[in-house]
Amino acid sequence: MNKKKVLVIDDELTIRLVLKELIEDLGYDFLESGRAMQGIEILKNNKVDLILLDIQLPQMNGLEAIQKIREINKEVPVFMITAFHNLKDVVEMLDVEIQEFISKPFDLENLQNKMKEYLKGDE
Repeated sequence: MNKKKVLVIDDELTIRLVLKELIEDLGYDFLESGRAMQGIEILKNNKVDLILLDIQLPQMNGLEAIQKIREINKEVPVFMITAFHNLKDVVEMLDVEIQEFISKPFDLENLQNKMKEYLKGDE
C-alpha cells in the first residue's frame, strides 16, 4: 500500500515545518517546496494526492501556479492557504478550481479534518 503524498508549496519555512509534522503525524508522505516552479516540477515527477498552496510566493504567485498545476493535473485537490482573507472572491473570478480556502493563521485541527476528508478513500 502506497502512502498518500501531500505537497506543500509555501515560502515560509516555519509553515512548512508545522505542516510537515501534521502531515507525517497523519501517516502521509510530505513533499515540500518554497517556490511555485519547484513545486510544479515535484508534481510532474510524483503522484501527489493533495496540494497545500500558498498565495504569496516569490517569482510566481499561487494564483499563477494553480493554473499551471491544473495544466498538469486537473484532479488533484488543492487547498489555497493565505494570510489574505478576501482572496476567495478573486479565485472564483479567475474560475480556478480549488477544493478549500484556508486563511492563515489556520486552525490545525480543522485543516487536519479537511485533509483526512480529501485523502480518505482507497487507503
